[in-house]
Amino acid sequence: MRPTLILFALLLLPPVASVDAQAQLLSFDPAPGVYRNAQDVFISGGDAGAVYYTTDGSRPDPRSRQYDGRPVKVTATTVLRAAVFDGFIQSGPEHGGTYLIDEPASELLTVSVGIDPWRLFNPVSGWFMPGPDPGTSEWDPTGANWWTRKEFPGQVDLIESDGTTVHSGVLGFRMFGGLSRTFPQKSFSLSGRKAYGNKKIDYPLFGPEGNRDFRFLVVRNGGSDWGRSYIRDALLTGLLRDESWDLDLQDARPVRVYLNGKYWGLYHLREKINPRFLADRHDVDKDSLSLLEHELTVKHGSSREYERLRDFIINSDLTLPENYERLGELMDIDNFQRLQIAQTYFDNRDAGGNIRYWRPDGPGERFRWILYDVDQGFGLHREEGWKINTLEFYTEAHGPQWPNPPWSTLFQRQLLTNPRYRRGFVNRTLDYLHTDFSAEAVSERTEAAIASVAVEMPRQLERWNQRPDYWQYHIDKLRQFARLRPDYLREHFRQFFRGGDDRSVDLAAGRGGYIILNENLHVASDGLTGAYFANVPITLEAVPEPGYHFVGWEGIDDAAPRLELDLQRDQAYRIRAVFTPATHALAGEVIINEVCPRSKLAGDWLELHNRGTVAADLTGWYLTDNSDRRFTLPAGTLQPGAYLVICREESNFRVIYPEVPDFISGLPFGLNKEDERIGLFSQDGSYVNAIAYQLPPQRDSSFSYALALPGLDNSKHRNWVVEAGRGTPGFANPAHLQSAVITRQNFWARIGVGIAVLLVVGVVRSLHLRPRPS
Repeated sequence: MRPTLILFALLLLPPVASVDAQAQLLSFDPAPGVYRNAQDVFISGGDAGAVYYTTDGSRPDPRSRQYDGRPVKVTATTVLRAAVFDGFIQSGPEHGGTYLIDEPASELLTVSVGIDPWRLFNPVSGWFMPGPDPGTSEWDPTGANWWTRKEFPGQVDLIESDGTTVHSGVLGFRMFGGLSRTFPQKSFSLSGRKAYGNKKIDYPLFGPEGNRDFRFLVVRNGGSDWGRSYIRDALLTGLLRDESWDLDLQDARPVRVYLNGKYWGLYHLREKINPRFLADRHDVDKDSLSLLEHELTVKHGSSREYERLRDFIINSDLTLPENYERLGELMDIDNFQRLQIAQTYFDNRDAGGNIRYWRPDGPGERFRWILYDVDQGFGLHREEGWKINTLEFYTEAHGPQWPNPPWSTLFQRQLLTNPRYRRGFVNRTLDYLHTDFSAEAVSERTEAAIASVAVEMPRQLERWNQRPDYWQYHIDKLRQFARLRPDYLREHFRQFFRGGDDRSVDLAAGRGGYIILNENLHVASDGLTGAYFANVPITLEAVPEPGYHFVGWEGIDDAAPRLELDLQRDQAYRIRAVFTPATHALAGEVIINEVCPRSKLAGDWLELHNRGTVAADLTGWYLTDNSDRRFTLPAGTLQPGAYLVICREESNFRVIYPEVPDFISGLPFGLNKEDERIGLFSQDGSYVNAIAYQLPPQRDSSFSYALALPGLDNSKHRNWVVEAGRGTPGFANPAHLQSAVITRQNFWARIGVGIAVLLVVGVVRSLHLRPRPS
């Protein structure tokens, strides 16, 4: 974003006097929310000035209505905004909210925006209007008003379907999109800024597994799919959620929008692609990366490294392995390949030039591609789009300026000259035709996407004067594409790459491991059955889980854990990977002795202890957590009786624990303070030790979870004690823990003695009371 535009937006904010902020806080009674009937709203607060309010979405100022103590009559859906003024100076933060009055129930999140009506609808300057000089072309950026790049603050409320308001406050509003700006129902974006009083939206908008704080969001009208199915872009993006794709995707959910109290229709809420979007996913500095779009348009950073990459591809013979390896140092080839697989399956006609790609700054970094804007896929403009041979489209060397100019197909054309890339492109496509892109899987996702908006569609269609039968026509096209595309695409690949006949491959892994197929899919015990081409070998790699070793293969005569399987022989291939449990000789000797999952100052840490009599070579040993993340220990030896601490950040840990002699930093994952499983394994994957805990919430801000006595079985929860405070990393656990265990053991011993006495008394009493023979 240009600094001048941000400055312009901030200058539009009214000046705020420096007064007692608490005295100027306003509140509404009843609070904004969902109501069946009209409401009388009282405004309280603002004792040090006059309160002005609006009900048309506009920002309040001294020209607005002044609150006189009588209730504000809210008879229809309304955005109420109020602020305190001392003369012409705003003397406190604005307060606002949305009252949804007698609105139809909806399963969707409601996005309500209140913004000055003139900003959007003024015939001369309104952003939703063509303006006095719309230009001769829809793409003329200096023409219609909707091409503006300005930002204006507005009240934004997010209300879940159960009526809960999950965000309320002022955010920046600006226009968004390409050609879709010309549609009457326009897309826009929302920006959190400190100057507006809301730096971010703190709520998991896209579910518990996604992010929970957002500074930038897009409210999208469906893009090129507007007036058709409305769900293409979100549907296609959602097909690639499996972690094997390794693509950066925008989360999405359907929402209904109200603009200044008026129903504005169905949209999709999306994350916005910008440096912060990438920083949230890749642990990189948002200010130290380059983000580009189209051919060489710089959104952030520089195009220098991309030009270097492009020149290498143009000037290098990629059939040579050494050049291909060098290219892999400049770009993430697997990431690019999977993007091409998805776009080819989608038949996305806008994927040539409409692309996003990025690279962190610094030596050794690589370019990655972002899946973006796929709403022209799935036959948007074609009657039978599933039949299209998209391979020809993406390998066209002399395409038109749009949609597939020569520069947009350059990378794919050059990479396909390399046998390794070509084989991966073919086999991974077939992998996904058996899984994520199978007719069954895509049909199921399609029906779910349709169901997510079906209740809202009659109102949406009525709002924008559209025909239900035309929407249904495009929905049916999505269903047909999902059902028919796999068979056509398979034949396109067979012909284009001369794949030969199909070979049936049936894979499964025994307990204790999995198979990596084509350096792509993970195949476990549930197995995978699919058809691959006789002329394209597949790759298999057997991977044991921690605590297991690979034994061998059933169905093929090869003992190597990684192999290339030729499919020329005309037969069905049934293959199983076999694994066996493996325990290290020092299992139970080297143990996890203490865990600190909540140390705000030092960061999370854990402690290993060698309670045996033999030194342990820790080289290549690794730790795992609940999410199967790994941390490999560096070369080193743990002597008998010694302790070793593994922490997250060296600087923080050293400040809090300067007395700890031996520790390793760099633990890449935190430790859950309530529910965690930590495993320790040797370099070859043999089991050494593991603990699991489930703790109730702790009142203390810092605590450690410690084994009470070094000789106890650390797999038993009863042998551990929760201790408030900083813990004892690098040293024996404190003596009072040992006394606690002894006390606990004595307690149970006394209980046992008591029970025994009661039993003896009971037996004696029963004998005494037994009737005597007469």
